[in-house]
Amino acid sequence: MRTPETGGAAGGSPSAAPLAAALELEAVSVEYPGTRALRAVRLAIGPGERVAVIGPSGAGKSTLLRLANTSLLPSSGALRVLGEDPAAISATRLRALRARIGTIWQQLHLVPQASVLENVRMGRVGSSSLAVLALGGASAAERARVGAVLARVGIEDKLDQRLETLSGGEQQRVAVARVLHQGPDLLLADEPLASVDPARAAEVMQLLLAAAEDRTLVVSTHLLEPVLPFFPRVIGLRGGEVIFDLPRERVTAADLARLYQPVGATPSGERIETPAAPLPPAPPADAPPLRVAASSLPGDHLLPRVLPALRVAHPEIRVRLAVSDTGAALGALLGGDADLALVGARELHPDLLFEDVLEDEIVLLASPALDALYRPGGGPLALSVLARLPRVDREPGSATRQVVEAQLAGMGAPLDPAAQIAETGSPAALLGAIAAGVGVGFASRLSAAGPLAAGRVRAVPVERLRIPRRVYAAVRRGRSLPVAARALLELVRAEAARLGSPPA
Repeated sequence: MRTPETGGAAGGSPSAAPLAAALELEAVSVEYPGTRALRAVRLAIGPGERVAVIGPSGAGKSTLLRLANTSLLPSSGALRVLGEDPAAISATRLRALRARIGTIWQQLHLVPQASVLENVRMGRVGSSSLAVLALGGASAAERARVGAVLARVGIEDKLDQRLETLSGGEQQRVAVARVLHQGPDLLLADEPLASVDPARAAEVMQLLLAAAEDRTLVVSTHLLEPVLPFFPRVIGLRGGEVIFDLPRERVTAADLARLYQPVGATPSGERIETPAAPLPPAPPADAPPLRVAASSLPGDHLLPRVLPALRVAHPEIRVRLAVSDTGAALGALLGGDADLALVGARELHPDLLFEDVLEDEIVLLASPALDALYRPGGGPLALSVLARLPRVDREPGSATRQVVEAQLAGMGAPLDPAAQIAETGSPAALLGAIAAGVGVGFASRLSAAGPLAAGRVRAVPVERLRIPRRVYAAVRRGRSLPVAARALLELVRAEAARLGSPPA
């Protein structure tokens, strides 16, 4: 676990006693009815650190910040904020502790009918009587202090203006000014860029950094591009667990893929049991065929490599293969119309068992002409640029499309629906449209191997983006696997190993 001494704490002489950590969680879990928001989280944030907590919606980011500002206590584990255990101190000490913590929420929590002055003064509610703030007018000295704070955020002329007359950006500045007036030791900001257009994101970040000065600053966000350059330390949360806790320069695209990939595209961690018993003698001529349902990637690019070997090893086995999309293939398996399915995404269904058999990668593809147009300097595309490029998509039932859309949306860079130029029903049609220059598009490397090798399309790198694409074998849980399906699955595993991309 990181400590205040190793986690980027503010300076001081080597002989000075280390300051208390701004935030310490020791095996902290938080449970709500029916869900666990945090799971045995361990971390320490030192005084003066700037930390970004990133992750998809529902990762537990807001819960972590509620612990940090003491509005929530752990269900289990130990929590210390600015050296204090909020659950073990008196009400007076708790109020004093909260006065040292400033929080900027996504909704801002300002009073529209009150003036800017009155809203900013409420930053002192933890250290002044609420009655004094509500009933007592501001002294000349306090007006001057508030005016100085407003000058720091660029709205000194709004001192007596009603908040509801200000623009959204100006109201956000008031929220920052309120925290500045409070003068906390620990500054928290929950999704401060969620309702901010990209042009203003850097401006908001500069405001937060100015407010933080030498204070500890913790920001939660799912937006990456406007945040990462400003924070030396990045904590990735997913499903209430810390996925990584790294210096900014060590956060890789693979780390972000682990964080933002949809559950249906992540490793299953299960294996289909295939006993080593030999196949029985050749079945009678009228034996039913092995029924296999597959989505386009395994159906068009993996099984054609495997079926000839099955024919050689087991000429008695007949195969009926149906290639469609992932949803239809799994529907056939659940409906009893398939013995085995090979698909590009898994479904959290109690009757289905999934095994990872192959890992591929989804890449952004463009014609050589479009690649040169979009990347004149040859560098990677920014996520925000990618979202608006003219695009060719697969049909909505495609696992490739579902995985791409879910991961990019989780990263705060959803694809713009208005940028879709065409929609195709097969990988071949998609690759043809991309090669013709209709637009960019996403496809797996395996499915695009031919056009890539021929130079008809190019893989376009995107900053901090990696999209693993897995192929899963699926069977009905609790049912014995037919011997013919077992033989095919063993050959699929062997071919996947030969391709050199074992499941991660």
